Amino acid sequence: MLGLHRLYTLFLATVALGVAAATTESSDVQQRPPVVQRPALTVPTLIQIRDILAQLEAPIISTLTERFNLATPSSLYANNGSELLAYLVPRELIAAASGRYDYGKLEYPYTLPPVSPDVTTRTNSFAPGRFHQDTFTGNKELFDFYVNHLVPLFSSQSSVFFHLDNSTTNHDATFNLDATLLELISHRSHIGKVVAESKFASNVTGFTSLIKSKDATTIRALLTNTTQETGVMAQAATAATAFSNAWTTSGAAETISFVGSLQNVTSKLFRELIDVTTDIEVQYILARLN
Repeated sequence: MLGLHRLYTLFLATVALGVAAATTESSDVQQRPPVVQRPALTVPTLIQIRDILAQLEAPIISTLTERFNLATPSSLYANNGSELLAYLVPRELIAAASGRYDYGKLEYPYTLPPVSPDVTTRTNSFAPGRFHQDTFTGNKELFDFYVNHLVPLFSSQSSVFFHLDNSTTNHDATFNLDATLLELISHRSHIGKVVAESKFASNVTGFTSLIKSKDATTIRALLTNTTQETGVMAQAATAATAFSNAWTTSGAAETISFVGSLQNVTSKLFRELIDVTTDIEVQYILARLN
């Protein structure tokens, strides 16, 4: 039987051949993205959006806690996580076929092109407060951060699986949790697009002049809410404590440093989420009049 990695390699080669063929056929054709009839999706208020974001803290930190307690062979993430990316490809192809990345879902793949953007016309100028699709995604930054800065902090030598052969690793389970966590943090970050639209709708004149002058610095300053960021970090810390306490209270034999270590990982993750989300908001605003 072919090994998992070899199967992924063969799969990627097949996909690459298909992409190459499609590229060859269309290389001489440069077209403006087509104007597609999109559903008119009304953006929630900032208060509603913040409630939505708060609901995502528990699944993110729960998955992070479970992943934190799996042994992590460093070899799994060699070459900037190439094997993890290979693992994501078939998973994301299936997700795309199921409609996971359709317009307005606010979910973006790590290995596939994003949904095609909206194109403004005189009859379709995207009224303030209505979502429109741009192509910017923060997934590259999230993946690089995850592989190079978060994974090295996963130092558990134990496993939540019991194997009679005394092995402590389960590569599929590890990558499955990686994929789930990456999907959750991507979704949370790209909700920043509706945050940006909500803020744009409340100050159309002010943002329009900044968009036309391409003043990303001032746009970032208008979008940043340090008080809200502090609250998010505090909530994440509280949730991390609750999940780590629940883990140990249930009888898990963890080191004394487990609670503090999980809090540290959670803090680093949510700080990165805030920064990537802000980048997504800025890029959304800059493209708002396209």
